[in-house]
Amino acid sequence: MQSETALVLLSIAVAVSSLSLLVQAIASWRIYQSVRKLQEEVSPLIPRVKAAIEQAETTFRQAATELHETAEVARSLIEAVQEQVNGIDRARQEVAAQWRVQSERIDLVLEDILGRVQEVVGVLHGTVMRPVREVTGMVAGVKAALQTLLLARRPTVDRATHDDEMFI
Repeated sequence: MQSETALVLLSIAVAVSSLSLLVQAIASWRIYQSVRKLQEEVSPLIPRVKAAIEQAETTFRQAATELHETAEVARSLIEAVQEQVNGIDRARQEVAAQWRVQSERIDLVLEDILGRVQEVVGVLHGTVMRPVREVTGMVAGVKAALQTLLLARRPTVDRATHDDEMFI
């Protein structure tokens, strides 16, 4: 009996196994049909995709070449601009140095001119103004002496001068 039960169980296991193999075979057949159908739909697209990929590669190569050329031009422009900026900076430094030197020279010249003007004013004061004052003083003295000698009278209050009014 045990052997019969074992045989029955073994038969059921074989049947289940066979049934699962059958289901797996049907599933594999359906997958095969789906793959064939997909292959038929995709096959006409393969040449177009290859052409698109080749065109994209060509475009990328051209873009890379143009980008490289543009980078070279940009690099050369940046170098030229840098040279110009350096030249302008050097010129600015030279102009600033010359400006400082010229400013110092102008300052020295102005100091010299002012010193000379002061000397001229001092000389003018000493040589022209002092004799003019002396002469004016002498003329005033002579005038006062002549008035005193010729008029010999004192002016009345009616005829008093402004200076005389201050003492009155």
